[in-house]
Amino acid sequence: MLAFYNQALIEQHPRPAFERYASRSFVEHKPDVPQGTREATITFLEELIASTPRPRWEILRTIAEGDMVFVHARFSPAEGAAYYAIADVFRLQDCLIVEHWDVVSGPPASSENPNDRF
Repeated sequence: MLAFYNQALIEQHPRPAFERYASRSFVEHKPDVPQGTREATITFLEELIASTPRPRWEILRTIAEGDMVFVHARFSPAEGAAYYAIADVFRLQDCLIVEHWDVVSGPPASSENPNDRF
């Protein structure tokens, strides 16, 4: 999973990452991705990369159980910009990613909580 995440997002090469690590029948549950297909997800990520040429991704933790993998990460669209909290959940089958869900939390305007989201 870390190799996929690194290639697709950190190195900004989603197409080869999906070709290597994702099933052709991959299902995307992110509401922003039309049709929820593998190709639509690749296009979504390519457009995200084109619109944020200097992003910063940091994988904070991963948890795996059975066929599910959870990745907690933070994303900043540009140097010095506020971070988004990302929770990605992947389902694997035959060593390939077959399904993906995510929850994205934007930077809070203010926080009463002294604990960071990370």
